[in-house]
Amino acid sequence: MDVGVDVGGTFTDFLGFHGRQVVSLKVPSTQDPSKAVVEGMRALGAARMAHGTTVATNAILERKGARTAFVTTEGFEHLLLVGRQNRPSLYDLRVTRPAPPIPRERCFGLRERVDARGRVLRSPTKRDLETVARKVRSSGAESVAISLLFSFLHPAHEQRLAKALSGLSVSTSHEVLAEFREFERSSTTALDAYVKPLVVRYLQGLERSVHGDFYVMKSSGGVVSHRAILHRPVDMVLSGPAGGVAAAVALARTTGHRNLLTFDMGGTSADFSTIVHGSPSWTTEAMIDTCPLALPVVDIESVGAGGGSIAWVDAGRALRVGPHSAGAEPGPIAYGKGGESPTVSDADLSGGVLGPSLLGGRLPLRADLAAKGIARLGGELHLSPEETVLGVQRVVRATMAKAMRIVLARRGLDPRDFALLAFGGAGPMHAWALARELRIPRVLVPVLPGAFSAYGILISPVQLEYSRTIVRPLDRAPAAIAEAVRAFRLRALKALREEHHDAGDAVFHASVDLRYRGQSYEINIPLRADLARAFRREHRRRYGYSARKEPIELVTVRLTVPLPRPVTFPRSHEGPVPRMSRRRVLFDEGWSDVPVLDRGSLPAGFDEEGPAIVAEDHATTVVPPGANFRIQKRGLIEIEVAP
Repeated sequence: MDVGVDVGGTFTDFLGFHGRQVVSLKVPSTQDPSKAVVEGMRALGAARMAHGTTVATNAILERKGARTAFVTTEGFEHLLLVGRQNRPSLYDLRVTRPAPPIPRERCFGLRERVDARGRVLRSPTKRDLETVARKVRSSGAESVAISLLFSFLHPAHEQRLAKALSGLSVSTSHEVLAEFREFERSSTTALDAYVKPLVVRYLQGLERSVHGDFYVMKSSGGVVSHRAILHRPVDMVLSGPAGGVAAAVALARTTGHRNLLTFDMGGTSADFSTIVHGSPSWTTEAMIDTCPLALPVVDIESVGAGGGSIAWVDAGRALRVGPHSAGAEPGPIAYGKGGESPTVSDADLSGGVLGPSLLGGRLPLRADLAAKGIARLGGELHLSPEETVLGVQRVVRATMAKAMRIVLARRGLDPRDFALLAFGGAGPMHAWALARELRIPRVLVPVLPGAFSAYGILISPVQLEYSRTIVRPLDRAPAAIAEAVRAFRLRALKALREEHHDAGDAVFHASVDLRYRGQSYEINIPLRADLARAFRREHRRRYGYSARKEPIELVTVRLTVPLPRPVTFPRSHEGPVPRMSRRRVLFDEGWSDVPVLDRGSLPAGFDEEGPAIVAEDHATTVVPPGANFRIQKRGLIEIEVAP
């Protein structure tokens, strides 16, 4: 059996198929993520896996990567420290920028220079190379990032330096990101080098534990062999959240719900993205803790708002929730593992939204301990337990609504044109409130929402991406575009054959980044006959205007090569009679006696008015008063949210 594995901060999710029968599992995450992965694989008897993980992300956020050195052209040693002059908070006089992962004392300059046309102005001598190599080794670095000016046009100097540094883990910018903008290219290369030793140890250890090859989810939305990730581990920085978006794309293309806002709320964070006309949004302007990541990634907005997010009182006596999380150990107070700080899950349990156990009964919840934690928090705020529960829920929802507004505003989208697709262990519990806040007309909850990201990782195609910066007027670019695409195709075919894939199944999607001459940023346009017309149309849609007489400039050529694979949807098991119990649930209007329906017993076409709770092993769906919900053909829950 093949399984998709999503390693989160609180739980590790597994989903696979035995024929057409779906099998899923959720286990608490471990400090060493591979232990939870191996435990789940053995419990399911799985042979192979596609794997998404936050190992690289956490190493960057927690500054626990390798001791890394950075080498650039002499005179630019402060590049990572200076960065761009953009300020996230323009009028904050006390703002501080986090230090880059590589300190200034381990940044070195090589005496060489290539100009913006790729012409060599100064070649490094053998002595220059040996001097820099000696400084790097003396610094104690175990990994090295090399990013020389305009190396994407002339990579020979980087190649010579990498050879002089043999024996160390080396990342070169012409291989990591062959594009212009030296800070973004250098930052991406530095992140790659920073996480490479850690990722290599993790993946090689996992290979020994699972006894074979496996796939790894990339931030761009496809999977590749774990051996390919060893060469460019920065590809997996956002691999976990990308799985949920991949599953949402498959659902959009097969169910008719073409416009979706994805809402993935787990134990540690909440992630948001968009599916427009069945296609995901992606970007080359991602940021990881203020460090640019310029590779193509699925465009996801994340906030520290999950079931394990801790509720606390700030210096101004205001209630705050997150971004710190209780994680899996000790977890929320209700886990009974020694947690002392109340979390969103403790509030949901005390308010009756969350049931008495998780993981299909394998993790009983202590409602008495959660109630005591909520009471202590309420005492600090001079609020009743009910007011405290609603306060925690409102604050965490406000944090998530703010992130979702950013997603919509950045793309110029009207929420009334979308459905909110809620998944993750906590997403279906809170989706109705976000939908009402943002005037989204309906909420959709897929089958097995708690393992939806793992499902997306499982069904994602093998995918390769290539890019190269070629700056020139568009009317003089056709030959250069054709040559770049031809070279990319040859590289892709060679890579697919080396991985023993049938290259005849590959699909080639070529595109170009275009801009008006003088602009600082580009728009990606699929390669077609009339690029100028397509660019102006997209510019008008995105920014509200287009300039017909302004010259257009080519910036970057891209090729994406997926290997399509058949998609099998998990199906719900319908019972002859809906199974139901009841419990008291706290809504804004007060306590209500609410029916609790077992999702596996609900047949397609089932239609009911709220309030209601739809329960399953790994997630809980809340239908508020005044809303209507129904079960669609594929087991999809559709909630019509009243304003």
